[in-house]
Amino acid sequence: MESKDRIISAKSQLMRGRVGMASMLLKLKLVEDNERCKTMATDGISIYWNDEFVKTLSNEEIKAVLIHETAHVIWEHPLRNVKQKWNHDIWNIATDYVINYWIHYELQMELPKDGLLDYKWKNYSAEQVARELTNNDDALQEAIDEMKSKSDEKSDSDSDSDENLSDDSNSDEGNEDSEKSLLDELKDMNPSMGEVWMPTDDEGKSLSDNAIQELREAIQRTINLSDKLESFSNSGSSALGGVMNQLNATPIDWVDVMRDFLTTSYSSSPNWNRLNKRHSWRGINLPSKNKEPRGGELILFVDTSCSVTQAELDICATNIYAVCDDCGIDKVRVAYCDTTVHKNYNTGEFYDSFELDNEELVLKYRGGGGTRFEPCFNLFNEHTDDTEDVIAIIYFTDGYCDVDADVEPNVPVIWALSGKSEIVDYYNLPFGEKILIDMSEL
Repeated sequence: MESKDRIISAKSQLMRGRVGMASMLLKLKLVEDNERCKTMATDGISIYWNDEFVKTLSNEEIKAVLIHETAHVIWEHPLRNVKQKWNHDIWNIATDYVINYWIHYELQMELPKDGLLDYKWKNYSAEQVARELTNNDDALQEAIDEMKSKSDEKSDSDSDSDENLSDDSNSDEGNEDSEKSLLDELKDMNPSMGEVWMPTDDEGKSLSDNAIQELREAIQRTINLSDKLESFSNSGSSALGGVMNQLNATPIDWVDVMRDFLTTSYSSSPNWNRLNKRHSWRGINLPSKNKEPRGGELILFVDTSCSVTQAELDICATNIYAVCDDCGIDKVRVAYCDTTVHKNYNTGEFYDSFELDNEELVLKYRGGGGTRFEPCFNLFNEHTDDTEDVIAIIYFTDGYCDVDADVEPNVPVIWALSGKSEIVDYYNLPFGEKILIDMSEL
């Protein structure tokens, strides 16, 4: 049977047992690509496959690889690294570890021999794995060693056509490998069972922000429909439901979300009637983009009840400064509060004020005690002059407190929360938008 026919047959078999996954597959075009693609790959639009690779797989392995590639789409892996925050090869390894754990341990399906699998990555997001592989050479070396081991096992089960290589050539290759960096070594290796590619248009150019958003929305619509189909066919249970819960719980890039929030708040009366769909599916409501940046002022409130450390504040300051620079924000005022707002000892003022045209944003921890949110909002509502240029308030906290709805200000509020989602949702924050910050990134 030809490879394409085997893939189509595997899709049909999945319809009988995993309707949700199969319905997701129906939306992804199958493309044979024996030049660029070494195994299988997806860009969120199509699934690409290599004929020789498919020939090495059993029927059960083909189904597992198809689910693997579909899971890349469900988890939006082609879209979550479009800004190349992570090295492309490391991102591929990280996403494979996350997906293969799910396929092997939760779906209990057979993986191909070269599929990366390590139980230690249980409950990790792809970003968390990528961060560990980026910052920890030992972890990256372990991944590379596993890839080599899996590749050797697969070669042993294939033909012996490479046995005629001379000992001298093998020795030379070994010497070359020893001089390479880990990233160079990784770049020269063949991918494992599947790859993630960044989506492009028909001319091979990177997608625009609008096109990426349209693709993201289309993926979400398909996931929701597939989840319902699988639930109906399996008496209310769906493997996709667990994937969607993990996707919703995945730490998002809070700097990007904050940048979107500020960019879309450049008006004294922002238009919240049309929401930004880029984040609304996650339950984060931001106004849609309809104005260009034109300067303005940002208010930062910092919870100093041992919620945020000085080291975290230092890196938050660097990121906020960069966001303000991107958005054209001219000024930042900062206040620090535990159960009361603490004045600056040197100036006697409640706010530290920074003109970003000629000053660096510096956050200095002061205070320490219990937690109350009302004092900062009372300071802004009743005792702060010149608020007409304030475009937003950002409150850095772990969320371990309630706040009275009556103190809601007349500008947008974003809660930058360092606590766990199940904890912060317990407390009453009746206004503003919540962004959960993954402090491990700091």
